[in-house]
Amino acid sequence: MPIRLLFYNLHYVFNVCKCSFARNCKLMIKRLFLCILFFFFTIYTYAQPISLQSDSLLNILQLKDHISQEKKLISHIKNYFGAIPVDSFNAAKARMHRYIIKYNVESGEAYEFYIESIFHNRMLHTDEAKADLFNAIEIAAKKPDHYLLYTFFSQLAFIQTYEGNAIEAISNFGTARKEALILNDALLQVIIDINMSDIYYRYNFYSQSLYYISQARDIMVMQHLNQPRLENIITYNICENYFRMNAPDSLRKYNSELRSSPNKTYKLYTYIKRTDYYVYLLSHDYTNAINLIRSLTGDRMYRSDNLDKQNLADAYFNAGKPDSAKNIIDQLLLDKGQANHPEIKYHLYEILGQIAEKQNDPKQAADNFKMALLLSKDNINKLIQVGDISSRMKVDDMENTYVQQEEIYKRERQWLIFAIVVALLIIAVIAMFYRNTKQKRHYERLLFVAKKQEISFINSHEIRRHLSNILGIIEIMKKSDNKATEYHEAEEHLFYSAEKLDDAIKNISEKLDEDNG
Repeated sequence: MPIRLLFYNLHYVFNVCKCSFARNCKLMIKRLFLCILFFFFTIYTYAQPISLQSDSLLNILQLKDHISQEKKLISHIKNYFGAIPVDSFNAAKARMHRYIIKYNVESGEAYEFYIESIFHNRMLHTDEAKADLFNAIEIAAKKPDHYLLYTFFSQLAFIQTYEGNAIEAISNFGTARKEALILNDALLQVIIDINMSDIYYRYNFYSQSLYYISQARDIMVMQHLNQPRLENIITYNICENYFRMNAPDSLRKYNSELRSSPNKTYKLYTYIKRTDYYVYLLSHDYTNAINLIRSLTGDRMYRSDNLDKQNLADAYFNAGKPDSAKNIIDQLLLDKGQANHPEIKYHLYEILGQIAEKQNDPKQAADNFKMALLLSKDNINKLIQVGDISSRMKVDDMENTYVQQEEIYKRERQWLIFAIVVALLIIAVIAMFYRNTKQKRHYERLLFVAKKQEISFINSHEIRRHLSNILGIIEIMKKSDNKATEYHEAEEHLFYSAEKLDDAIKNISEKLDEDNG
């Protein structure tokens, strides 16, 4: 990408110089100066990534959280070693080895095998790349390290998909999905479901493909994942399936979703334009489809690939232009990228057979139909195997769902038991509190009655006795002829009775104060 940017800048400088010279030399010099500055800025920017990558790597290696470190380190390795020049690979790998040793990276050897697999895959040495991944998987499985296992199984599945080995690819994607479930990472599950959907789509299992892509969409909704790029990919994959299923109404619906998407992500423009000409093809409007596809080949915003060539060949053939269709098909059959995909090649040979038949060339038609038949048999064998593994994965999914439901049931049962125990404890505490309160009130009532009786006794015996004595003495003094003599004789008894009466009254007051306290 930076090299292309340099080229565009040089091209821009040339055009500016050319146009400016015609108008004004002074203006040309100013613009040329600005362009040269921008040119050197681009060179400077291109020279920066290595140091920035190194700084980024150091930050990653110093992270304390193990999962975060793994995710960022894998992303760094994938981006860095997937982009550097091949002749710089060994030096970069040696530098990474030193960092792994220095920072004592856990499962460091597995990362190094992963780096080797990236190199071999870039060199198209797929057997060596797979061997490296098997070694990495063996190391990661010892712990086990579920995120690394997810990464390595996914990468292995990608390589096998490129080889056309759908059986092993589906199996390894399925294993990667189990690791994502163990990690309880919804985003990883969505990515795997998208890749599974893509493989089933390639082999014409459209209902199965829609099952996985719908599952991915459901997970994103339920887990509230904000991933605009994945949302657009999911909608586009649904369009692809409905296009192959010849369902124009459903295709138009999801094409409209892409057009109204607020997420202007990478490849959205490509998704919209490709599904636009899909709508033309299903409407049998081959002229507009051909014009749109051809215009997209020169559109820098559009990411063209062999799929567009295949659809253009189909459009030419259906529009009655067999020679144009044949030229494109001949180019596609020479492409090494189609070597491992009989599901594509048999369709191409079938069209060539029909073209030869229309051109009254029975020998060429027979040869093409024979080749299409052989490729069709090969594809059918693969379809049977894909169907078998799909059935096994369905069973695995059901078992996983059962296990998950059982785990949920166990957790819910534990919470229910805990809630029952807590409820019983609360009831017991309330019952004890109620019993204690009731007993306390009972004893308080008994104590009140006892004190009431005691006060009544004091009132009836002590107070009344001393009060009667005082009243009796006073009555004697009233009836006596010699009150002074009687008073002197009764004074001591009178004061004694008064003191005792006072003591009795104080005793009652104290009893009442105790009750109030």
